Amino acid sequence: MKSLVRLRRRVYSLLNPGDRGGKLSHAVNIFIIFLILVNVLSASLETVQDFYLAYRPFFVAIEYFSVGIFTLEYILRFWSSKEDSRYKTRFGFFHSFDSIVDLLAVAPFYLGFFFGFDLRALIALRLLRLLKLVRYFQPLAILGAVMKAEFRGFMTAMFVLVILVFVAATGIYVFERDAQPEVFGSIPQSMWWAIVTLTTLGYGDVIPVTVPGRIFAAMITVMSIGTVALPAGMLASRFSEELKKRKDEMDGHIAALSASGKVPDSQQLEALRNELCISEDDLQKLLARQQESAGVCPLCRRSSEPA
Repeated sequence: MKSLVRLRRRVYSLLNPGDRGGKLSHAVNIFIIFLILVNVLSASLETVQDFYLAYRPFFVAIEYFSVGIFTLEYILRFWSSKEDSRYKTRFGFFHSFDSIVDLLAVAPFYLGFFFGFDLRALIALRLLRLLKLVRYFQPLAILGAVMKAEFRGFMTAMFVLVILVFVAATGIYVFERDAQPEVFGSIPQSMWWAIVTLTTLGYGDVIPVTVPGRIFAAMITVMSIGTVALPAGMLASRFSEELKKRKDEMDGHIAALSASGKVPDSQQLEALRNELCISEDDLQKLLARQQESAGVCPLCRRSSEPA
């Protein structure tokens, strides 16, 4: 039983880049990242008909090999999930974001294999394998935390944007329907102009030609600047707050270790730095500040207080 527990811990450390798995763990995760990128490139090239027909066996081999590796990875992650403090049971891992992403990575293949679907028709689903990269790039976790914290505000801004799309489409329909019935003949037709105008893309393929239509379009264009900038400003502000919170948390960990009289372990600090997505430069600044506040010279690490 103990050997099984040790094996489970070893498997968990190998598959999770934030844990102490050593060089082998690093190699395993680099291999999985490389395989994900190869899959995305392969799925993209398959859409080139002549290329796919010429190298079809090669594409099929990549798919079979990748699905085998990803399936094995999912089984091992599920089995070793008891070592993850985030999940009390394996069922907790089963309905987690990581588990859902891993299932989506292999689901298109098994749908095609068991139900006879054309794998190429499921390319859009196969490209979801890109989401597997989230666990390997910790800074994306900050973006996830920001989106979660600002979800209500972000959805409110999106709701306002949807309302404005309908208002803009309705207004331009009223002013331009007689002058350009082929592009503004209905509100649904007018929505294309409303969306590209409110998002400040302005392709220029559809423009108002009447004076009232142009005045209305100018008003909508001015309004769109603030409407689109609102969600971006909210996310930027929250992103800055999230970074500061993580630095304060790291600072608190270092202060707690110093207060207990323990010398901060480099491996422990590195694990915390990776978990909180703190840069090496920020970590060194936090350590220097803690040492200065404790009366320790940051250069020689000796007490700077007079005897």
